[in-house]
Amino acid sequence: MKRIEYNFLHWGPFTCHYKLDKDEIDSLRKLKEKDDWNDVLAGHLNHEKSLDRIEVFKVLAPYYESYVKGYHDYRKVPLGDGIELKSAWINRQKKNEFNPPHTHDDDLSFVAYTEIPDGLEEECRSSVSSSPGPGCIVFDFNLPGTSKANQLMLQTHAHLPEVGDLFIFPASLPHWVYPFKTTEGERVSISGNLQIKHDSQKK
Repeated sequence: MKRIEYNFLHWGPFTCHYKLDKDEIDSLRKLKEKDDWNDVLAGHLNHEKSLDRIEVFKVLAPYYESYVKGYHDYRKVPLGDGIELKSAWINRQKKNEFNPPHTHDDDLSFVAYTEIPDGLEEECRSSVSSSPGPGCIVFDFNLPGTSKANQLMLQTHAHLPEVGDLFIFPASLPHWVYPFKTTEGERVSISGNLQIKHDSQKK
């Protein structure tokens, strides 16, 4: 049989999935919450508060650096000259609360999960639907065209978060979070927006 060589063309949104270690999770859990941010965030959640972005940066900086390196490997071009964390906040999602489809400001965004309520995985796995289950986060890179034309393109990624999951993704990538209906407790996530620095921005 003839061996056919090929190269995969890398394109689409560069989204990275990481796993935080126990110490990093514990550090994020100890962060002090600050001002209410319900009026500046898209979520239909009662508890959304700002965090000290410097303290968040101390914990997650190695992952931001990893993203920059990964982008260079992926695109073969550098991703600016550094990254600055512009904002950070905490979401405490309870049953029937949700985040509608939205995008973020700045260049990159992230979400890290520090608490997942008992029973959420069972609720998600037992749901019967053609769409992602309760509690899932969905990233959607939708393209115009017919379903037949798009069947060769992976446009949506859905994930039921676990404690320690961290996603870094383009801020302009639409995403949303499905509500859960029966599980008690809180699904706690920490999010933020990052700006890519360039030489002209350095002082």
